[in-house]
Amino acid sequence: MRIEKIRLDEVKKAYGDIKALEDICLSLYQGELLCVAGLSGSGKSVLADIISGRTPMGGGKLYVDGRQAVFRSIRQAQTAGIFCVRYKTSVIHDISVEENLCLLQKQGCPAFPARQGIAAMRETLKALEVECRLQAPVGSLSLMERHTIEICRACCAGMKVLVLDGIARDYTLRETEYMKRLVIRLRERGISILWIDTRPEIMLDAADRLAVLRKGRLAAVLYREEFDRQMIDRIIIGENRKAGREITRSQAEPGERAVLLSVREVRARELRDVSFEVCPGEVVGFIHPEDTYCREIVRLLSGELKVESGSAWLAGRQVELAGGRKNMVRYGFGYIEDYKKSLFPKLDVAENLTIAGLEYFAPGVGVREKLEQAVACDYLTLLDIREEDLKRPIETLSHRCQLNVALYKWIIAKARLIVIDNLFSGTDILMRNSVREFLEFAKDRGIGIVYCSPNEGELASVCDRLYELAEGKVSCR
Repeated sequence: MRIEKIRLDEVKKAYGDIKALEDICLSLYQGELLCVAGLSGSGKSVLADIISGRTPMGGGKLYVDGRQAVFRSIRQAQTAGIFCVRYKTSVIHDISVEENLCLLQKQGCPAFPARQGIAAMRETLKALEVECRLQAPVGSLSLMERHTIEICRACCAGMKVLVLDGIARDYTLRETEYMKRLVIRLRERGISILWIDTRPEIMLDAADRLAVLRKGRLAAVLYREEFDRQMIDRIIIGENRKAGREITRSQAEPGERAVLLSVREVRARELRDVSFEVCPGEVVGFIHPEDTYCREIVRLLSGELKVESGSAWLAGRQVELAGGRKNMVRYGFGYIEDYKKSLFPKLDVAENLTIAGLEYFAPGVGVREKLEQAVACDYLTLLDIREEDLKRPIETLSHRCQLNVALYKWIIAKARLIVIDNLFSGTDILMRNSVREFLEFAKDRGIGIVYCSPNEGELASVCDRLYELAEGKVSCR
């Protein structure tokens, strides 16, 4: 017989007129891994906040171990044995791993066991197969390692329910697999885990159940034997929304096609004699288990590295590699990294769309405004917005619409080659489909794409060809 640890009974939450959660009925059982998926804004993090005591319910009932509970603070939830690990960690960077592991116990919450001592703590780490330097400062650890410390801290303090809210969005493939193994070991110890992510596929092979939220409502609860990727995607998106298209792979070998970008024997910081090519209408990916080398490629093509030797050519024109990003844009480069940081939130959609290509617009406010409006109107279908939205501040639109603007503005700016850095991070399935559709659109127009990411699965889904980075050099896969 399964033991119910958490039960939500018609739980509601609203912020003004916006219904974040509506009539949620869901249970989490002892030793269960329950994944919660949904698009951005579907209510996933609100659900995590309610269970972990960060925000109060707006209605309904919450039961913990069969008894009704009302959490007015995070501390009250922790006292009940519930701990939430979020993307932004709560570890203290200036103290050691050991001190962070003892932090919850030092707070003296009456529900926690007496301080275990170093020996007992080491036993907990050993049982979870976590190796770490106890005296190392937490600030020296990676994001995944800090999340691991948080999870171990909760285990050392006797927590029985763990809520993991979007922690893996910037993990490499290796880090994702490590966290998955850790979660499985937690489940084997009888700890209940609520894993919340926009990408349910990363945990489907380990999950017991999958709950899908859509527009604040529970759209479906599926058991492991019911898991089907295509069906799950349809439930997440909604039957009335298109799922997007897959990238059509180019059949021609690079040597058989014209070369758009040619980089030859470049030496700069961590890069050693790097050479590669990108053809028109080709998506070329760069992968490395650690993000450092990928970032070096992005910085090289952004004109931000001091180049010791080597050369680069774009569309037959030699490029001054150390001239800075503005200079690289003039050559025909475009850049898509954190899409939110590339937008001006107070400016409207039309202004954001055309700002990267202002040199193509005539001077004069009246003329420019008409040109902005005309160009933007041509992209309404691609952007999935209405004409009346063009004059709205872009911060008022959905995350997907903002992403679309950040993508297509480089088409309007007439970029010849676009550099993309780990764009799938923190995106839901609908946004990832938008990226795929954009790549198809760009490829059809002969635009080259350089796509950098530490996530091999992400690259495999969008790239025609992959380069692997190792010890500062590249090799074609």
